[in-house]
Amino acid sequence: MTFTRGATLTTATTFGHADTSNLGPTAGNGFYKRWPDDLALLQELGITDIRLTFDWARLQPKPGDFDGDWSDRFEQMIAASDAIGLRVWATLHDGAEPRWVTNEGGIHDDTVAEKWWPRFAERVADRFGEDIAGWIPFTGIDSQFSASAWRNTWTTLSGGSTPVVAALDAERLESVGDYLDTSDIIGITLAHGELADSEPDDGRLDQIRVRLHDTIGAAADAAADHQLIISQFTPHHHDADVAGQLVASFVNAVTGAIDDGVDLGVVFLDPAIAGPDSPNGLLSAERAPQPAAEAYLPAAI
Repeated sequence: MTFTRGATLTTATTFGHADTSNLGPTAGNGFYKRWPDDLALLQELGITDIRLTFDWARLQPKPGDFDGDWSDRFEQMIAASDAIGLRVWATLHDGAEPRWVTNEGGIHDDTVAEKWWPRFAERVADRFGEDIAGWIPFTGIDSQFSASAWRNTWTTLSGGSTPVVAALDAERLESVGDYLDTSDIIGITLAHGELADSEPDDGRLDQIRVRLHDTIGAAADAAADHQLIISQFTPHHHDADVAGQLVASFVNAVTGAIDDGVDLGVVFLDPAIAGPDSPNGLLSAERAPQPAAEAYLPAAI
């Protein structure tokens, strides 16, 4: 059976981390200038949903008001996506934060989680929320997060028609139950478990497929009556052909889980476009379709 195919546009890969970020400055892949063409390319390949990070360090480089230029730019990206039928799912934290937030203690600190984080989430919701398909506030809620970080996220973003996704690493499935009352959808981040320079044979690729399939099934059981999405799968590998083979194993695992009756919503492959942190995406840094695209998108090549 088929499924809804999405792709990620993370800060590290697209823009690079800002010089106002705790992780910056770093280089991106040119999306800053090429985003209108890049969005069109993804839509032409068959992507219907994108997970876009609304970079905190760029939108709020210092406490207070949003940066007007970046607010306008993100608004333009949403409008352009909508015009060509791309649904935008908003991520608010994918590892980086403004340096001033880090100086206050960072997202894991109770004071930041109670004071600065909900203010940022509310500002993003007020400015962009009407045009967002879904909220995936964190790429992954790790065990170090302040309990109030997610509670305040849910309080700020819930209540409207836009679903809120609690995204967890697949290694934390035992924690899914803790988020069922404070989320609309459960998301899981999947990894294939291979080294970036490995050479998996057909037998190993099938083992990966089976493990991913079983993990999706276990996640669906843990999610109970919540819909499940794959908030991220990254075919991280140095070789583009092997990355494509890993994506093919992943696609087979997903379709097998759906055939088994799993209610699986959108699936996000990471990254949409290769960048300094991820050398192989659906599109290369030069914007040519990669083997991952052929494996993921039936009409890509």
